[in-house]
Amino acid sequence: MFKDSYKNAMMIYVVQMVLIVILVNNNFMKSLDVFQPKNQELFRIFTGILIFILNGFSIFVLRELYAKNKEERQFLINSIRFKYIEEQNRIYRQNHHDIKNHLIIISELVKEKRYSELENYLSSYMEEIDKNLVTINTGVNEIDILLYSKISNAKSKDIEVDFKCDTQIQCSKKHVLNLVSVLGNLIDNAIEACDEMEKDKYIIIEMKEDPIDYIFHIKNRYNFQTVVKPSIFFEEGFSTKEGRGRGEGLYIVRNIVEKYSGEIEVQTDGGYFDVIVEIPKFSLEGD
Repeated sequence: MFKDSYKNAMMIYVVQMVLIVILVNNNFMKSLDVFQPKNQELFRIFTGILIFILNGFSIFVLRELYAKNKEERQFLINSIRFKYIEEQNRIYRQNHHDIKNHLIIISELVKEKRYSELENYLSSYMEEIDKNLVTINTGVNEIDILLYSKISNAKSKDIEVDFKCDTQIQCSKKHVLNLVSVLGNLIDNAIEACDEMEKDKYIIIEMKEDPIDYIFHIKNRYNFQTVVKPSIFFEEGFSTKEGRGRGEGLYIVRNIVEKYSGEIEVQTDGGYFDVIVEIPKFSLEGD
């Protein structure tokens, strides 16, 4: 019965509407004695019973739709958690492998008493660690792993990333996926824009709060070929690049931000693409 709840729901509501239209039309045509059944009472009783039964079925179908929606949301949340665990495992294996290789080299230099080379090697190693080390603690595990993954991806493309977080986000599990979508789309846009530049590849990611809002600031270098009004960026399908399926990122972001009674502002001055998103705390913290 509930293999396709959406299809069943549509069928039930369509049949209900048809029966209601027939019943209403019958009453309107009564004075003209047009399209009237021979037994009015039996017709109305039969039609009323059918509508009542269909309403009963609607309750079960709606309950099934609600259950499926909860399952789908839980699946998405579990997917994000799985990616978090997977990324943590990858980081551990990578670091374990790198440290082992570095220790082998250090050990050999010590054995051969090549202290000058050892000092240079350790100095280079520490510089590399400082360059790649990113400490992320936003208060939401899913956001932490998203940011770590995106920043690592940017650095692999030789894009300099300046990350700063001055807040601990309090976000209900119900709203985590939407916040991930907002930040993910904005950072993806920034990485894609910087990746197309030959130099000055630079992204700023800032998270802070005021007494009312959480504030997310994404700023990146951008090589504008044409002047575009900031409001145009939020239109569905708009993109500065050719290709099918583009131009949805900022449109999605705008819709989500508006859903939470937030504000989004874009500035394109001085060769930068600057996005500031403000979302009320109560919108993310509430159930």
